[in-house]
Amino acid sequence: MNTLFNQTFSHLKETETDFELYASFDAVPMVCKSKSLFVVLSMEKVRFSTPFPNGNGGVTPFTADFRVSVLTPIASPCQSLVNFFYSVIVPRMQEAGYLLCEMQSDEVKPDYKLQKLVYSGFFRAKGVQVREEESA
Repeated sequence: MNTLFNQTFSHLKETETDFELYASFDAVPMVCKSKSLFVVLSMEKVRFSTPFPNGNGGVTPFTADFRVSVLTPIASPCQSLVNFFYSVIVPRMQEAGYLLCEMQSDEVKPDYKLQKLVYSGFFRAKGVQVREEESA
């Protein structure tokens, strides 16, 4: 599933827009991150279904949920954050095969500890993991 995260991260990073992208588990201190808008990607949940044989080893269906959060300075206009999410993030995630399945809330939330406004959405992808037969 690490590969899935890396592919999703790379796909979001390929955009022509000017924003920084971080993994939720990175070690970059907040003071070193963008002073304007930036995006954080996190893998929230992966569910595997019962594997089945495919003649080459097996296939395991899965569902993966990602959270994409957009953060801006707390003094930024809320509407610009929402517009960015729907004009940049949603299309990029849809191009990668994800479906927007849930919004964290209908409003932008202030995070006073970080001094940022945050707008998040959850995206879901379904697929299969192919396991190759190992030769002895």
